[in-house]
Amino acid sequence: MTHNSAPPYFQQPLLPTPFHERSRAASQLDAFIPWSGYSTVDVYTTVEHEYFAIRNAATLYDLTPMVKYRIGGPDAQRYLNRLVTRDIAKLRTQRVAYCVWCNDDGHVIDDGTIFRLGEQEYRLCTAERQLDWLLASALGFDVEVQEVTHRIAALALQGPTSYSVLKTLGLTESLEVGYRLSPRGAALLSAW
Repeated sequence: MTHNSAPPYFQQPLLPTPFHERSRAASQLDAFIPWSGYSTVDVYTTVEHEYFAIRNAATLYDLTPMVKYRIGGPDAQRYLNRLVTRDIAKLRTQRVAYCVWCNDDGHVIDDGTIFRLGEQEYRLCTAERQLDWLLASALGFDVEVQEVTHRIAALALQGPTSYSVLKTLGLTESLEVGYRLSPRGAALLSAW
């Protein structure tokens, strides 16, 4: 069991994401907040406008600050199945699933997404750092847990018109895109 931790964000100035300059130009309020060691836009226009956009159209959100862990090794699937409330064995390669993870008493610790990158390789994404808990939970498993947050930038396209936006951009032909409507009408996309 090993880990490579990112530099402690509390000891360094806030980092810009790769999308910082574009975000700053689009932000009418120029209001930034700290998130996991990065400087990110708090609100572009108004909370009400952005809420309406994500519920009725589409929004693009910089998820670079999401904390990302690479979990790999012969016991990676067994290890993750012990931690989360979803059967990871059913997650196909190059797919992502939402899940929650719990302590031994069944209390929710956090939620996030798990990407299956290969037969024995996964990426866990969450809003809060969980490295200590993940490493403690890895005892007895042949797994490697590494924080890879600073290596991966991410954007999320969300909202009921997300598929239309991708189609207009010509991305549905070049990417495998899964699409369906949730009960609330929001588009759920997974692109690879």
